[in-house]
Amino acid sequence: MSAIIPKFSYPVPSNRNGHAFSSAEDLLSVLGGESSGQYLVGSQGMWHGGIHITDATVTWCALSANTDAEQEYRRQPYLGEQFIRCMADGEIVAYRVCKDYPSTAIPWRDEQLFFSNSFVLVKHVIQPGEDATSGLTFYTLYMNLAPFSAYTQQGSDRERTTKSSQRYYASAADVQALNGGNAAGTLTGNTRVTLGDSIITRPGDNRQFTEVTLTTGTTNAAGVTLAAGTTVWTVSDRGYLTSASSVPVPSWWATCAPPYGTQASGIVHAKARTNWSYYLSSDDVLQNKPEGKLVAGFPVSYEPDNTAQQVSRPADHHTFSLVTLGRDVGQLKKGDRVWVVSDGDSLTPLTTSASGSQPVFGGVVLPSNTVTINAGDCIGHMGFFQLPDENSKRSRYQVHIECLSMDDMAKFITNPGKVGEDAPTYLIYPTDAPLFDKSAQGMTAGSRKTQAPGTLTLSTAPGADAQGNALTSNKDAAFYQRPEGDWLAAASVQKVSQYALGELGFVTLDKAPESFDLIDGIKHPDNMVKGILEQMYKGAQEETRTSHALNEYNYKRLLEQIDSNKDGHYSEEEYLQAIHNVSYRDRLYRIIAKHGSEWYYGKDDPLWKTYLDTLTKDAPQWKTYTEAFIDKVTWMKSVPGMGPEPWHMHPVVFLESIKIKERCRELFSKISKVILQHEGGYVNDPNDRGGETNMGITIATWRAYAPSDLGIEATSSTLKNMTSEQAEIIYYNRYWEPKGFCKLETTKIALMIYDWTITSGRAVTQIRKMLHNEHNESLNVSNRMDDDMVHCINAIEDQGLLLTRIAEIRKDYYRSLTTTNGEPNSQVRFLTGWLNRVDDCLRVSL
Repeated sequence: MSAIIPKFSYPVPSNRNGHAFSSAEDLLSVLGGESSGQYLVGSQGMWHGGIHITDATVTWCALSANTDAEQEYRRQPYLGEQFIRCMADGEIVAYRVCKDYPSTAIPWRDEQLFFSNSFVLVKHVIQPGEDATSGLTFYTLYMNLAPFSAYTQQGSDRERTTKSSQRYYASAADVQALNGGNAAGTLTGNTRVTLGDSIITRPGDNRQFTEVTLTTGTTNAAGVTLAAGTTVWTVSDRGYLTSASSVPVPSWWATCAPPYGTQASGIVHAKARTNWSYYLSSDDVLQNKPEGKLVAGFPVSYEPDNTAQQVSRPADHHTFSLVTLGRDVGQLKKGDRVWVVSDGDSLTPLTTSASGSQPVFGGVVLPSNTVTINAGDCIGHMGFFQLPDENSKRSRYQVHIECLSMDDMAKFITNPGKVGEDAPTYLIYPTDAPLFDKSAQGMTAGSRKTQAPGTLTLSTAPGADAQGNALTSNKDAAFYQRPEGDWLAAASVQKVSQYALGELGFVTLDKAPESFDLIDGIKHPDNMVKGILEQMYKGAQEETRTSHALNEYNYKRLLEQIDSNKDGHYSEEEYLQAIHNVSYRDRLYRIIAKHGSEWYYGKDDPLWKTYLDTLTKDAPQWKTYTEAFIDKVTWMKSVPGMGPEPWHMHPVVFLESIKIKERCRELFSKISKVILQHEGGYVNDPNDRGGETNMGITIATWRAYAPSDLGIEATSSTLKNMTSEQAEIIYYNRYWEPKGFCKLETTKIALMIYDWTITSGRAVTQIRKMLHNEHNESLNVSNRMDDDMVHCINAIEDQGLLLTRIAEIRKDYYRSLTTTNGEPNSQVRFLTGWLNRVDDCLRVSL
């Protein structure tokens, strides 16, 4: 059986522009700012099998439903610019969609507390080896997602914004005037408009123009002000007018049976029954001048009862309607409008299932059809969440995320399939491993030893041979360098597969509690808490910082208190601080805990009842509220395959440990910094044959890839304003990854060749010619970087000498560009910079 390796994604982006976090550590650092929902033990001492992400740290994934309670908490509504991402490829096996906040509200004193009980449970399978013994079935759970009503609050289907500055016209006649029309002025980018029903095609360039009404007033660069309500004509095809509502609906809604739809009244979502021609205007329909074809099944939306958006063609008696495109086609973009035949069954509605059934709200749904979802797809948004306080309430937006499994996790972390042992990812070393210093005389053993165990990433740890000479490849190194600067002998380290999780600090903990209340302030927590503290104690025993020397004593003292069985009042806060001590965070996050789930047990089950009974006399209102809350959130008993005591893993840390280490992107990230430093900023030197360039990307390259890779118009202006992140996307998508640079085993050779290819389109030919003449005659000479070339390079024993040789022929090539018929030409002015660039590739430390 073949290996099964799903793709993975972090659950939230790093900013409102949607950029991914660069590492799990960056994400965890942000989540360190959360005051609620800590892993395994919550802030009140209750069991908590997941993590919270809230608007305290990630505001751009929150979405408001504009209720009075939300307005009271925050005057400006959250717009949901970004969304909660599915963390791995999988299949949705259960979900619940909350219709609105009033439907789940719980009374508290004199008011109603709002929260959403929406959840999505996604099933995932990973099998890193060929043998099924290496496999694991696990789940990710996303709770408290924004209700259905939050998405129906968004703007009208006709609301749009201008993508960038564009001309406007006072009338249709002005649009169609000779020589490109008589423009009245320019609308600035992001001007909000409402689409009208009138659409024309300009004959000169066959562009579509629509009559629009300004939603808000605007002033352009020339100082001309247009008031809200002003009607003008402007170009409306090819994505020039984008959907004003940027809130993405959960991607999986459309694949449910029946699907969840949020279309406004009168709008029908449909698909083309067969291949239909589409037209840019009603005049084009009447003249039978199609712009292109929509394939069968193409998604559209339209208003079947709006006669102003219909036209009948006398030639064949067909009726055509104005439809909004559900995805890109040709040069047109999702959200553009065209005319398509709509009579009879030309367009098949998607609003209900064949049986006419309606989507379910408030109940647990087990999909009858397969609902697949990919890593990075939209799960939903953070929902509004209110909690009772003694005399008031607390409010926030949040998503609760868990990672669960019913499989044998104690076995899985031993890597039973022995996957990756032939290609280890990490080096681990013990306490008291001898440390070496490197000098001109080679490696010298000192008196120092490691003070604690540690882990190094093999691919990034510098290596040296037995004499202390630096190696370009550390595959067979005799010594490995630590970040501290000293060196470890190969005999002191153990090479470990990334799937040997037990070797990398993961532990399983199975200690059943009496109650979900783990730290009650009376009974010393001889439960899951004790197991957690034992792991933290081990971390404190390995502490090397003198400022933290007392931690070992304090953990030992707490454990002895638990073992003493002397119950009585104690400080709950002391235990909580000990569990969530940031110094030993990694220990906590690598605990895999088997524990009863609060989503499985009801209020009458012992784990809840033991706790609720303590509230009967002293806090009856809290008991009433908690019982109502439990009734509204439980769901797990309804899902086949889910038991009462699943294993719980930290969602970010566990998934980060089992995903394929993306050496390709990691290597690109390092090398890209060097490349962008070499290229510099925007230049438009008439003597440079590359022409207009920014960060090494020419205007020709920009025009070829900016629209598809970045979704922006490729102009001189946008090239000049290009960000380094945009440049890296093009470099990675079009050069680094498809050409196979990450397959080169020696990092500096990858840098040298990649850097050369950016400056010259003939670099690969020069390298292949050298390889053919000096190393492998069977390698043909071409300008194509393929696996044959990569294998030839990796097979050369002396990689350091090869690096030097590539640098030599690169310099010779640059010199050849600066002469014509033996005389210096205009390119000679660039020679010094080119040669310095080669030297920098040799000198730089990666």
